[in-house]
Amino acid sequence: MQLERIHHVAIICADYAVSKRFYTEVLGLRVVAENYRAARDSYKLDLALPDGSQIELFSFPGAPARPTRPEAQGLRHLSFEVHDVQAAADELAAQGIAVEPLRIDEYTGRRFTFFADPDGLPLELYEAAPGKELEALLLELEGALHLREVRASAARLEELLDDDFHELGVSGTVWTRAAIIEALRDEAFSERTISDFRVLRMALDVALVTYRAHREAIPQRPAADSLRSSLWKRRAGRWRMAFHQGTPLA
Repeated sequence: MQLERIHHVAIICADYAVSKRFYTEVLGLRVVAENYRAARDSYKLDLALPDGSQIELFSFPGAPARPTRPEAQGLRHLSFEVHDVQAAADELAAQGIAVEPLRIDEYTGRRFTFFADPDGLPLELYEAAPGKELEALLLELEGALHLREVRASAARLEELLDDDFHELGVSGTVWTRAAIIEALRDEAFSERTISDFRVLRMALDVALVTYRAHREAIPQRPAADSLRSSLWKRRAGRWRMAFHQGTPLA
């Protein structure tokens, strides 16, 4: 058996009109179909998310309430992926929906928060993987630090390196911001290329990038490959490198 994806999640509500408004107007889900089944005095509302997955909203007269606290066995909550958790949480709060403080998933580094539907069903907002915008931006900034004209410019390096920057070089040398700027001024430059570039969002304003770097051979030294990691921090709206480490590859 090959399961493809989750097709839908079924939710039974206490007040159909209230829950219909919540899921369609507050959360913005698209109505696929709405049917009233007279024999059961029950509504069935099919709602779709942008990726095609669906929620079936049911009303049944006299359905017992399902306790959500304390947490029990079985299905726990429903989670929605969003690109900006803070913006989504602010939008809910503006409509009078109570939202928990944002937290960071200790395993993925992504932000999340919880709120509830009109019947107290726990719902989660979970941050999507780092967008292409952030990945492209950090690749551009990281790549700039491998360019001859940037490495030779103290002003450009000061723009890109955080005030508390430190580097653990492939030789094992620990460099401060001032020391690396001075050292790069007179370096024998080698062309470098980046591959296998990845971004992990550690917090709202912190991102870890990892990649493989290849340095071309020059008369002063042979070609070399290394694994690289950099910690970027955003301060006052600008991303700057706070830490960098290189590990030589045999």
